[in-house]
Amino acid sequence: MNYEPSNDDGCEPEHVGASRSRRRRWVMRLMAMLLACLPVVLLELGLRGMDDSATQAIDYDPYVGLNQLRPLFVFNEDSDRWEIPPERYNFFRPESFSAKKPSGTRRVFVLGGSTVQGRPYATETAFSTWLRLWLESADSDFEYEVINCGGTSYASYRVAKILDEVVEYEPDAIVLYTGHNEFLEDRTYAHVRDMGAVSRWSTAIGSKLHSVRWVQSLFAASYERTELAASVETILDQPGGLNSYQRDPIWQRGVEKHFATTLEKIAEQTRKNDLPLIMCVPASDLVNTPPFKIQTRSDWTEDEENRFRSAWSIASDSDQSPPRRIDALRECLSMDPSHAGANYALGRLLYDRGDGERARQYLIAARDHDVCPLRATSAIVQATKKIAKRYRVPLVDTPTLLDERDFRGVLIADQVPDPSRFVDHVHPSIVGHQKIAAALAQQFEKLGWVELTEQNSVRYENAVKEHLSNLDQDYYVRGKQRLEGLRLWTMGRAGQLATEMADDQSSLQEDLQQR
Repeated sequence: MNYEPSNDDGCEPEHVGASRSRRRRWVMRLMAMLLACLPVVLLELGLRGMDDSATQAIDYDPYVGLNQLRPLFVFNEDSDRWEIPPERYNFFRPESFSAKKPSGTRRVFVLGGSTVQGRPYATETAFSTWLRLWLESADSDFEYEVINCGGTSYASYRVAKILDEVVEYEPDAIVLYTGHNEFLEDRTYAHVRDMGAVSRWSTAIGSKLHSVRWVQSLFAASYERTELAASVETILDQPGGLNSYQRDPIWQRGVEKHFATTLEKIAEQTRKNDLPLIMCVPASDLVNTPPFKIQTRSDWTEDEENRFRSAWSIASDSDQSPPRRIDALRECLSMDPSHAGANYALGRLLYDRGDGERARQYLIAARDHDVCPLRATSAIVQATKKIAKRYRVPLVDTPTLLDERDFRGVLIADQVPDPSRFVDHVHPSIVGHQKIAAALAQQFEKLGWVELTEQNSVRYENAVKEHLSNLDQDYYVRGKQRLEGLRLWTMGRAGQLATEMADDQSSLQEDLQQR
């Protein structure tokens, strides 16, 4: 027979008392933790109250500090529009759109660097403009706004911050073309080289707290994350900037990893916002663009250096027969496979002889081993393709799109983008931009936005003719001037480019005043 203690004497069961005691202990511990956190909470609230930039600062990047970056668009109360302010015209072209999207309007933001902007010309002949004409010609039920956010020298990590901003402006789709500007700004990756996903996540969360930023500022001298200025400050913009570039494969891999991380963030951001994203694979000229800077190995033996010098002398002698020069270049590459100059010279010789298949690998190697990499490397190209596939993002394969002819000009694709489709190392010609726009229009057709019928194509061609007729000769002259400025910049002569940019901004201000 089991005996149950009686509660007649007012005493509660032992197990009930123990349970209440445990609850009291947990409540006391919780209160102690809250009291311990109170100073931190008060500090956070105080710093937020004193810092009016909190609502303006753009999101955090675990690789670089971009706390000084401000939104691209500002609100104009008089016109009730968001617009790019004049002080940003040294990197962007004028753009604006209504604060409240009109009914029956589809709004597309195009993000990227100077290729998006249409350099060395401007947005009037960039693929964003041709895309708008395609969409308008193929669909009369909607009004289309294609807003060009291409920033000169803007790398993907800066472009990602613009995306963080424009998702608040009622976009219907995003078009992204980025990857060429990743190596322009000086930064280090030592502190994140071995950082795991959990560490990067916790660091990103912590950076959103003002108290964390304040503590970071107290230890700024020992904090390794590179803080970037609000405006782009490229290495080539500095005196002797070209000399700053050295063969550094570790740094290059860090840049390429940073790009992949940023691109994945962009894909996640658009997916989270249920926003269609179309990516473009960055394309560059391989044939007419030699490496911008060449360096040989620094760990030669005396015998190796003498052999290389001898072979390079033969390879550089245009009076030598092509087969002899090719053999000499192979000898050079056997001693220094990463020599950008030898790769380019061999690739160009093979290309000119019609051996496009073998030429391609050397021309690509020349681009990838360029000590001053101003073109997207193979790692960046492959990351774009892989991330697009992983997130099921529509992709425009721009290098394939711009490959129509072989070295003789015959309409046969040879897996080398046609040099005639570029005006320099990365910027497509106006016709090249039109081809990119046509490929993008096909992607929008797959999204169900438009129908590209023959009749709509005729409307587009007529719209193109009318648009081009409104561009005066000065537009093309300024484009050629910018092209010369870009050429000087790639040579490390930033002073001439600075003068050209100042003149260009002055001309833009005059144009706006006349309007």
